[in-house]
Amino acid sequence: MKTIVLNVKEQGLYWSHIEAAAQALRIGELVAFPTETVYGLGTHKDNPAAVAHIYEVKNRPEEKRLTLMIADRDDMKKYINHVPKTAKKLMDLFWPGALTLIFPFKNGSSLGIRLPDNTITRDLIRAAKVPIVTTSANISGYPPATDAQQVLMDLGGKIPMILDGGSTRLRSPSTVVKVHGETIEIVRHGIISESAIRSCIENNLAKHTM
Repeated sequence: MKTIVLNVKEQGLYWSHIEAAAQALRIGELVAFPTETVYGLGTHKDNPAAVAHIYEVKNRPEEKRLTLMIADRDDMKKYINHVPKTAKKLMDLFWPGALTLIFPFKNGSSLGIRLPDNTITRDLIRAAKVPIVTTSANISGYPPATDAQQVLMDLGGKIPMILDGGSTRLRSPSTVVKVHGETIEIVRHGIISESAIRSCIENNLAKHTM
């Protein structure tokens, strides 16, 4: 397989590249793209073969769930019936941004959701018009990629397309928080510190900027 790299920094080709990647996602292919943290690898959430392919390409353990990326906060209503007050506080302060929230369901399953602070990512999700699940664009156990060249080194020949948006702004993974009613569990420490998360819950802080 030849991996195509589309440079979305070329303004005249921006939307044609976004649409090409969106079309690839719609038909169940894997696409790597920049976020503000690290490069993500995404595909169509409701295509079982595509989801299985992400795990295969990354050599990712099956027990590790993928994250649903959304382009707008209202998109959550399609998946989550009730958002606890604690989660709303975190969303108000850190979304859009480098925070993934995991919502457990009564049947024992869960769903991680992130609203990224990156125009390319959100334009791509909106253009795809299908739910997109993601993970970091690297082989499991390797450092996360912060530019398209790193993605190509790890996944070149294994995925059809990379959107090259240059180096990521934060160059560090998102923080992952599981919400248990009004309590939380830090599942993965990332660019947003645990102290910032705890302070947000305990106080009404001003809008977070990063």
